Amino acid sequence: MTATVIPLPTTARRRRRPRPPDVTVRELGDGELDVLDAVFAGLSPRSRALRFHGATPRLTPGVRRALAAVDGHTHLAVAAFAPDGTPIGIARLVGLDAHHAELAVEVVDAWQGRGVGRRLLLAVATRGRAAGYDRLVADVLTENTGMRVLLASVLPVVDVVTNGPETTLTASLRAAETTTAA
Repeated sequence: MTATVIPLPTTARRRRRPRPPDVTVRELGDGELDVLDAVFAGLSPRSRALRFHGATPRLTPGVRRALAAVDGHTHLAVAAFAPDGTPIGIARLVGLDAHHAELAVEVVDAWQGRGVGRRLLLAVATRGRAAGYDRLVADVLTENTGMRVLLASVLPVVDVVTNGPETTLTASLRAAETTTAA
């Protein structure tokens, strides 16, 4: 008896999620606390712990001010909005030096897994490139597989260092620019 092997179509091997309907992404300006507060409110305790590396039931006034202090160069942020205008995610870069920026991404639980994080990461990477950054550095909890996979699916990761519960991923913005231009 001979078995016939029928390969699965490519689409069956890799599940592609549909692009979120009518989600808009725009750059945030300085002091947009309402957007920050709405996104934070949409994060479950688990999502907050993954994003802020520990239990974070609320943002302190100082942290809120720092996260909202966007200047367009050393602190860049983009936000995603649902069709009804509700903020559903934020991605930000904070300059570490002239060539490196720290990356953070958060998407409200109801919109996770629908491509919002990817769109935010692409948008903030484009802004970071325009601002002159060459590398993005993301400190993530090692258990945060979603963020690690997202970053590696969008940008070439050039370095990974794990230290206990935290993993630092460094991604190249310039290699991504060359790859997408080719």
